[in-house]
Amino acid sequence: MNVVSPPNSPGHEHAELEVSKQRHSRTVVPLNQTHDIVKACECLNKAFAYSPANDYLLKKFFNVPIQEKCSKERINSMLAYHLHLYDDFGAEIVEANNYDAVAVWTTPKSHFAQDKTNDPVFNQIFFDLLSDKTKEVLPPGVGYYYLFIIGKDLTHPEIRGSIRKIFETYKARADAENCAMVLEAITPKAKSVYEYFGFKNYLDFQYGQNEVDSEGNYDPHGEGFTGHLMIYYKDELPGALP
Repeated sequence: MNVVSPPNSPGHEHAELEVSKQRHSRTVVPLNQTHDIVKACECLNKAFAYSPANDYLLKKFFNVPIQEKCSKERINSMLAYHLHLYDDFGAEIVEANNYDAVAVWTTPKSHFAQDKTNDPVFNQIFFDLLSDKTKEVLPPGVGYYYLFIIGKDLTHPEIRGSIRKIFETYKARADAENCAMVLEAITPKAKSVYEYFGFKNYLDFQYGQNEVDSEGNYDPHGEGFTGHLMIYYKDELPGALP
């Protein structure tokens, strides 16, 4: 999600972040840009080992029918493809604390248009609605960093500060460049994490309705999931929801 409108590269895996809200130690947390997709995926696969919303979105991006069996290994390969795609198009893949956390950002100069799916309802939400709302909220001429995915290795809860390091680094960059930061929280739980780091919610949206239940199981009458378009900017922007 260029300066004029959000890129057509919708994000999905902002769920299941486990972030301690306690005070962290003053230990310096290393943050590095990486092209090692294998290691990056190892972290993200652990972060989203159980994430029905993430699994649903990946299946939609690859036009896999909701009722079709889809193994976790297949889901992980879809995520790996997306990381290679973003890497090829100049996104920044960063890791903190020796791959304890990984994030993928497009910068104000590296947004790109991702192919739409074969589902017009899904496309209207993730390619049109979110794009239009972002363009509406951001002041003219203000670029932004777009967070496609972020996750922490949940098998090592004793390692702290990794997610914080990523957000603090990119917030400092955005502030210095008079840019915003944009992401979609794909669950209310993820929304609370991003609010902790200074993001505000500008749109609630439903997806997967009449396709899946809240656990991602096929249900033609299912409630689906609730997502949130969230934006960070150093100055106050109108339209934030409570």
